[in-house]
Amino acid sequence: MSSQTASAQSPRDNLLGICHALGETFGFNPLYLRLALLVAVMVNPEAALLAYFAAGIAVLVAKLATRSTGKRAAKTKTLIHA
Repeated sequence: MSSQTASAQSPRDNLLGICHALGETFGFNPLYLRLALLVAVMVNPEAALLAYFAAGIAVLVAKLATRSTGKRAAKTKTLIHA
């Protein structure tokens, strides 16, 4: 038997991982967002791609803010318990 990763999708299945990150954050299947994005690209490609990359920047900022907050919280817990 071959070992499988915990994730159902490999990183190469995602363009930038934006739909996956939004789906994971808000608790829905990213396939629905991908389908909506596909329809939006067919209707108005410029606006759809602009919205996609704006969402990507928002996801990046949120992940960076969460990560730095998590490190600070861990340091605080360590200092309090020390």
